[in-house]
Amino acid sequence: MALLFVVLLSYNAFLTYYGWGSSKEEFYLVMSYVQFVPLLLLTITFYIKPWRVGAINQRIPKHLWSFGKDHKYEKTGLSKAFSHELKNKLEHLMLTQKPYLNQELRLDDIAKLLDVSRHHASQVINENFGLNFYEYVNRFRIEEAKKKLLLQSEHTAPSISEVAYQCGFNNRVSFYKAFRKITHSTPSEFMGKVA
Repeated sequence: MALLFVVLLSYNAFLTYYGWGSSKEEFYLVMSYVQFVPLLLLTITFYIKPWRVGAINQRIPKHLWSFGKDHKYEKTGLSKAFSHELKNKLEHLMLTQKPYLNQELRLDDIAKLLDVSRHHASQVINENFGLNFYEYVNRFRIEEAKKKLLLQSEHTAPSISEVAYQCGFNNRVSFYKAFRKITHSTPSEFMGKVA
């Protein structure tokens, strides 16, 4: 489109120049102006965009320079060192106390265990693991479910639904959805692969 516009502008510039130089009649001179001036105005409008000159001076938002870093928690007062300390504490709690087995586990419960605010608990999970609270908890639940599914013997095998409830899921649907998202297979397919 731009190329076509440049060709059209050049053609009209040539006609205008030719009209000025070779014509003695006033009509042709006026016609060359009539053709050239609107094209010149269109050029200014589309290429120079005078109304956008002010936009250049506007402040560039910080998030454009963040290169992937999340500035959502920029002013929370949680230092990197303290965030890292809380991350380690959270991992230890999850592995030793296994709060994820509680079907009623909420972010507030994690915040209480860490002895921080709900907002800081969310920040620790988001910044250190790149997951939201439910994704983080479900990873532990699915790892637990995988262990239980692997340990099943044919004689004492609990159903997949029982495994889901034992691992902290409220229902079979959310268990299957989380299992498929994390392992890229259903529980039955997973058991078939390892059998």
